[in-house]
Amino acid sequence: MGDQLVWQWSYEADGLSILEAAEHHDMVIHAPWTATAALILLHGEDPRMVLPVPAQALTRMEGSSVIFEVELGWPMSADYLALADVVEPLHAQLRALRSRAHQDAEQAQRRLEAAVQQAAHAAGQARLEMEKLSTSRQEWMEQARLLEESNLALAGKNKVLGEEKNLIARHRLALQSNLTELAQQHQALAQHLRWIESSTVFRATRPLVRAKMGLERLLGRRAPETPVVLAPARAITPPDAAVDIIVPVYRGLADTQLCVRSVLASQCRTPWRLVILNDASPEPEVTQWLREISTTDSRILLLENDENLGFVGTVNRGMSASNQNDALLLNSDTEVANDWLDRLRQAAYSDARVASVTPFSNNATICSYPRFCEPNELPPSCDTASLDRLFAATNAGQVIDVPTGVGFCMYIRRDSLKEVGLFDVEQFGKGYGEENDFCRRAADAGWRNLHALDTFVLHTGGVSFGASKSQRERDAVEKLRRLHPSYDGIVHDFVVADPAWAARHAVDLARVRATALPCVLAVLHDRGGGTVRHAAELAEHLRARAVFFSLTPAPGAVWLELLEPKSGFRLEFSVPQQWGDLLNALRALEIAHVHYHHVLGHGEAALALGQQLGVTWDFTAHDFYAMCPQISLTDRTDRYCGEEGEGQCGRCLEHTPAPGGLNILQWRERHGALLARARHVLVPSMDAGRRFARMWPAADVRLAPHTDIADRKSLPVPVVLPLDAAAPLRIAVIGALSRIKGADLLEDVASLAAKNGSRVEFHLIGHAYRTLHKQPKAALTVHGPYQEEELVDLLAWLKPHLVWFPALWPETYSYTLSACLVAGLPVVAPDLGAFPERLSGRKWSWIHPWDATPAQWLSFFESVRQQNFVKALAPAPCIAISDQAVDARIGNWSYDKDYLAAIHPQDDSPDKNTGGLTSTLLKAHRPGGGKGLERQRRKLKQAALTVLVRLRSLPPLRRLTRSIPLRWQTRIKSWLRA
Repeated sequence: MGDQLVWQWSYEADGLSILEAAEHHDMVIHAPWTATAALILLHGEDPRMVLPVPAQALTRMEGSSVIFEVELGWPMSADYLALADVVEPLHAQLRALRSRAHQDAEQAQRRLEAAVQQAAHAAGQARLEMEKLSTSRQEWMEQARLLEESNLALAGKNKVLGEEKNLIARHRLALQSNLTELAQQHQALAQHLRWIESSTVFRATRPLVRAKMGLERLLGRRAPETPVVLAPARAITPPDAAVDIIVPVYRGLADTQLCVRSVLASQCRTPWRLVILNDASPEPEVTQWLREISTTDSRILLLENDENLGFVGTVNRGMSASNQNDALLLNSDTEVANDWLDRLRQAAYSDARVASVTPFSNNATICSYPRFCEPNELPPSCDTASLDRLFAATNAGQVIDVPTGVGFCMYIRRDSLKEVGLFDVEQFGKGYGEENDFCRRAADAGWRNLHALDTFVLHTGGVSFGASKSQRERDAVEKLRRLHPSYDGIVHDFVVADPAWAARHAVDLARVRATALPCVLAVLHDRGGGTVRHAAELAEHLRARAVFFSLTPAPGAVWLELLEPKSGFRLEFSVPQQWGDLLNALRALEIAHVHYHHVLGHGEAALALGQQLGVTWDFTAHDFYAMCPQISLTDRTDRYCGEEGEGQCGRCLEHTPAPGGLNILQWRERHGALLARARHVLVPSMDAGRRFARMWPAADVRLAPHTDIADRKSLPVPVVLPLDAAAPLRIAVIGALSRIKGADLLEDVASLAAKNGSRVEFHLIGHAYRTLHKQPKAALTVHGPYQEEELVDLLAWLKPHLVWFPALWPETYSYTLSACLVAGLPVVAPDLGAFPERLSGRKWSWIHPWDATPAQWLSFFESVRQQNFVKALAPAPCIAISDQAVDARIGNWSYDKDYLAAIHPQDDSPDKNTGGLTSTLLKAHRPGGGKGLERQRRKLKQAALTVLVRLRSLPPLRRLTRSIPLRWQTRIKSWLRA
């Protein structure tokens, strides 16, 4: 930078501290003896210093030529000595540090070597220990394996011993039961024989019998051989051959697909082959699909008939496809599941002489479930697989003898086929009765026909060979009677005995347990009607959330039933002798709540059921039985009494006493205690609620409309039919009319209409408690009883202009009114009971005084006809005469939200107490046992039916029987079986 001085340092001006503070290395800076310069001693290999030049000076020098000058001089000996005093200790210290570092390194090396040696030694020891542990582990594993094999062997032996023990126990029980039954039969037969021998008929026919026997001897006829007595069951080992599952197909693609796919998907250990026979199906889609599916699975053998051979010929062809394989006949309208074939085969080889095995099904006559000898739908919430699993778990390994197998699904052993022969094509062509004939031929040859109680197969019925079988069935039955004269009697005896009853009930209980839902007991009367319908509808409405049982009075007993459509579950408990058994059964079922719908027909004990079980209970007021022994608040004239007080009730009871002879105060106290402690008193209408709240202020009354109408706001507006000026007004009255429901009033109004020539005609869809006057004496047509499901179609057919409810008592709801509301029909009802509130605000509806005279009613109808129908002027919307304001004493209620809120579900633990309902207990409470007039009546009817069956099998009476119309035969049998 030319001659310009940028930075400098001098000892005199800046002092030594600046250099001492600057970064330096391998330098010793010391003040000199003379204060003219800094004394610096350089040592080491890299002496250096960073000069303390300010940053701004460096910035100024950037990019310029700079000269750096340093003045150096040789120190004086005194200065050197001063530095030596400083450096010498440092060098001594450095030497000491180096010596110490060397020693430390040697010591560290020695320690390292010692550590390495120790580690090597430890590793050697570890390897030895590992080798020892490995050897021990192998020894332990070998011991564990031997112990496991020993345990498995012992478990297998224990299982075999347990099964043998159970089998011996079952055989012992069966033998004891058979011995007892044989003793009873022997005693009964001996007594019956003595009665026959002493009868006039026997003494009168004895000469004829002797003459017949002599004639047979002259003709060389022998007495029939003694039937073969079957030896005790002795299980045998099945052969190695596969089972041919034979499916004859005629029509029904969807059913056939379900059947075939279910067979292919089932998980069975038994080797099998699916033999499908197309019996010249008239449906091309069936033939095409069978050909396609047969190419996709090597287990399928498809055989096609060139012409229709019928069921018997087709099945025989299938059974002839092998000379070694057992055959299993399977209708094309069935569905199988799980290891079904394994269980049927196990049953088939449970004895050396088993010809056929038939499983349970929903549609299999004597093998039907849940109702015996009836076609059934699958129970609610069940499919084939889940129901079959319950059968397998509940009735494992159980079989019973049956008089005949059922051809929808029948396992047939090959050795029995070889001995007995194939189905009889000549006698049974298209297919009905052939399996019955085979089974009876097998039985005559000493073979058994079994019903496997642990297997379920779905059978939709009537698809494989069409539904037009009635005449063919009758012809086949006649052939069976001719070929096997004892067939009817054997089947009848089996139906009466119903030995699978307990097995069906055990599965019912298993279904209940499998749901793990809370169980509710509905206490009902035995008179049907709206009460029973509501209980059934409530059970169906809450089907996914609860299981319902019902308790119904019977002569000298009560019936405990599973409250579901077409249920077959029923237990009978004598009252009061078996009340304790009933309580034990209800506890085993884990009844969590009791719902009293009606106590008519029940004794005092039933009113305490909730307390005895320790559960809550509700009471639904379907009528007024709790406050009025006449049930309907009517007097001796069968009209509404007006509820004038206890004095009026006393006079009424003098004419019609209460059950047990109670006075009105005792009666109401008895029922009031039940209502006061109930969780809720449920009423279907506000009118009923007010009456109960007034009678029992302490009761918790809740308005709970029935569940038959899902959405009351969506009910249709009434449809009005046009009426010509000369045409009559058609008025429909619906139901089974008693006096209190207005049967006499209907007849009186209709008679007056005929007398006056009024253009009004009445139609009773239903019947009355007596024969009513009809045309021409009365403007009335009685159409007769109907089924509930037929009502909608009947109303659509009749097309009434309006429906009249001539009730003379305060009905609490009226299901018939619900039907009219849903159908959108104009309605006329009395100003009594639930009618005003249910019709409140509704168009084309009228409320009329309930106590109007017949003349007043007829005048009213004539006015409605003229003003509203002929002139087509709509009446004002119906306004209920009774007060419709909300009553603070009556709370709101919802079955969906409130009913199950505090009711606990079943205990789903494995050790729950449903085991208390054993097979022995079930059989002990099978309906029909015990004593009593009703049981004696049933026994007499059963005996009469047995006699008729026996007589019908006699050749001289066979032709006479065929001349009786089938409907009369059916009615007689239905009455005798009831």
